[in-house]
Amino acid sequence: MADRNVEVALDRFTWRMLSQYVSPWEFEQLKQKVQTWDQWTPEWCRLARKHAESGDQAAAAGHRLTAGTAYIRAALYYHWATFLSVQDQKQWTAGMEAMGACWKKAGPLVEPPMEFVEIPFDGISLPGYLRKPAGIARPPLTILVPGGDSTKEELYDFGEHILKRGIAVFAFDGPGQGLVSAQRKLRPDFEVPVRAVTDLLARRSDLDMKKLAIGGISYGGLFACRAAAFDDRFKAVVSVSSWYTPAGRFPTMDPLSQTGLRQYMGENAQGVQDSITMAGAADKIKVPLLQIYGGLDKASPPEHAHRVAAEVKGPKTTLVFDDGVHVCNNLHHIVRPLIADWLADTLK
Repeated sequence: MADRNVEVALDRFTWRMLSQYVSPWEFEQLKQKVQTWDQWTPEWCRLARKHAESGDQAAAAGHRLTAGTAYIRAALYYHWATFLSVQDQKQWTAGMEAMGACWKKAGPLVEPPMEFVEIPFDGISLPGYLRKPAGIARPPLTILVPGGDSTKEELYDFGEHILKRGIAVFAFDGPGQGLVSAQRKLRPDFEVPVRAVTDLLARRSDLDMKKLAIGGISYGGLFACRAAAFDDRFKAVVSVSSWYTPAGRFPTMDPLSQTGLRQYMGENAQGVQDSITMAGAADKIKVPLLQIYGGLDKASPPEHAHRVAAEVKGPKTTLVFDDGVHVCNNLHHIVRPLIADWLADTLK
């Protein structure tokens, strides 16, 4: 029988992984092999290396799209290797760097390609990638914000659906996300780094910043809402499985998640979490807001969506999928196209 940490990770995050380039067959094999938490990262990394090698072989044969997809999959396997396994910092850093290397290899090979952008902020650089739909000179833009233990790479498939509607996508790691968390921890006023990102993108001539949206998953949904509340450049906002406030959650979280949050939020993770809120922000949102929640989601139950909606001044749509888990990852085939369609309709 697997140890408690493995059981928690598999129980809570199965659908999240399977909705993000993880092969169901390899996932079943991994479940059989990983019985203790110290096996988690090495086994995911072993599979990641296999896909990276497949990417190298495809690239050498001139099969660019196949190679790009293999590198995307390899990078996400490295993400799953590290997103909660933070105790061994040397191992965590190596996994994160390997993820970044695969992502850089994928960038010029996928269609449309990724343009890598560094955003100066607070003495460091925030890494992001821009993808623009082919054949559109100045497309609308959606900025995507990851969750608390998430990264920009995890938003790739989300962005695919948006791109197909003729909207450019920019995803980035802010303070407390990915390797950035080794330098700066997550901050409750996440609208500040979002503004730095928006300011940099606004200088470009190849994006229609008059048709600008922002969206996020989990904590990123709350941060997207705060950004829309305090920056009138945003014309639409999407929040998926977030909170009015996550205050009070920390003591009831499993030890594995508590350890992970300390990586992303710092040693006073509980204090940071308790200070994240839509209070004083929700009533400043005057642009269309789409909220998506899952009825089976115990982490961010739908009452948080209704609490936000009650204060928002602009048009709002709240959809609760009764059989949805956190971020509705088990319903990704329904929810992600729905969000993309809503963005396309709203930004017209």
